[in-house]
Amino acid sequence: MSISISLNTAVQALLAQQLAIDTTSHNISNASTPGYSRQRARLEAIPGAYESDGLPHPGFGVQVMDISRVRDIFADFQLRGQLASGAQYDTETQALTSIESLMAEPGDAGIRAALDQFFNAWRDLSNNPESGPARIAVIQAGQTLSMAANRLGNALVQQRTDANNRIAASITEVNGLTEQIARLNEQIVPMKLSGTSTGDLEDKRDAALDRLAQLMNVTYMEVDNGSMEVSVGGHPLVSRNRSFALEGVPNALNANYLDIRFVTDGVALNAAKGEIRANLDMRDSYVPARITELDTLVAQIINDVNTAHAAGYGLDGGTGRAFFTGTSAGTIAVDAAVAANSNFVAASSTAGGVPGDSRNALALADLQHARVLNGSTQTYNDFYGSIVSGVGVSLREATSRSEAQSLVIEQLNATREGAKGVNLDEETVQLVQFQRAYQAASKLIQVIDEMLDTLINRTI
Repeated sequence: MSISISLNTAVQALLAQQLAIDTTSHNISNASTPGYSRQRARLEAIPGAYESDGLPHPGFGVQVMDISRVRDIFADFQLRGQLASGAQYDTETQALTSIESLMAEPGDAGIRAALDQFFNAWRDLSNNPESGPARIAVIQAGQTLSMAANRLGNALVQQRTDANNRIAASITEVNGLTEQIARLNEQIVPMKLSGTSTGDLEDKRDAALDRLAQLMNVTYMEVDNGSMEVSVGGHPLVSRNRSFALEGVPNALNANYLDIRFVTDGVALNAAKGEIRANLDMRDSYVPARITELDTLVAQIINDVNTAHAAGYGLDGGTGRAFFTGTSAGTIAVDAAVAANSNFVAASSTAGGVPGDSRNALALADLQHARVLNGSTQTYNDFYGSIVSGVGVSLREATSRSEAQSLVIEQLNATREGAKGVNLDEETVQLVQFQRAYQAASKLIQVIDEMLDTLINRTI
């Protein structure tokens, strides 16, 4: 073996160990970088061969074959399979928590308290049907009930609008993520073909894919050239360097809320899980059902109170007047004429206003306990209580699902981090190992230099 070959072998060792040290340094520098996957320089011996004199050569040193990420692909797949459900349950929990707080039950600001106050005001009026303050109290209680219903009804409608706004924001976010993945594909593929390290770019792509997996249940596959193919519900989202954008199309049959479609072919998005699914369900199913229940309650109150009130007589002798206007939680209000003149409050059931006649006021107060809802099985309070308890049950179930799913995701994420995360102790050991190898290669060059000096300058 010639001295020049030995020198070349030593130089190869220096270069290889230097690159390994650089890789370890990169890992240590990014130990706290979110989403970073540790990298490894894969060292491989350069095999020997027979020299021209027929003697075997032990080898030509070491070389770095590639620098690759340390990543557990199966752990990635398992985690991303659970992210959509976790995000969906979290979103549902947040929405239901907001709805429960809007109902303000139990509490003085809720509809239940306003109902009790309203019917108690009629009961108080029945004790003194000619009292001006008692009549004003009835009107004020009716206004309080109306405002409580208006507030909750409008707030529930706003919940739908908020969910629709979140959907619009998600469409923009999905398009940004898919465009990012497509651009990264375009960068990664040629770099892989040329043997250049793409670890940091792949980390960025994986981070985008993780977020995409929270928004909806995507499927993905990395093809041989390093490109990531992504789809949802059988429709492509990313293919090579091309992304397929989503758009929100107002639906006139659904209050102009957005339907989600693909721009290229108009196919509706089929998102079975994820944040988008939760917001769609809240906007189009759960919240509308609660609005319908609330409107059913308020419409029944309006109808019953107006029927009873129209049958009575005010202090002015007038009859046939409605107490409330409107047809729903969002539109109920005390009739303007009644609100302006307390003498129009119909407490009497006798034409001509017999002094002390309060039978109509009592009839109105007794509506509080009438079973007129849900097939004549529930009172107003019972029916409203079932709405409130239903939201509470849904919230508890969503919270339970969210907490259980969080534990699953936490465990899977720990498994993934165990594979890809930077262990500073391990990196320090690696660094010392490569440093020693570098020093040894440097010493080898020094020895070869001395050999050459002896051969050239000291040989007689």
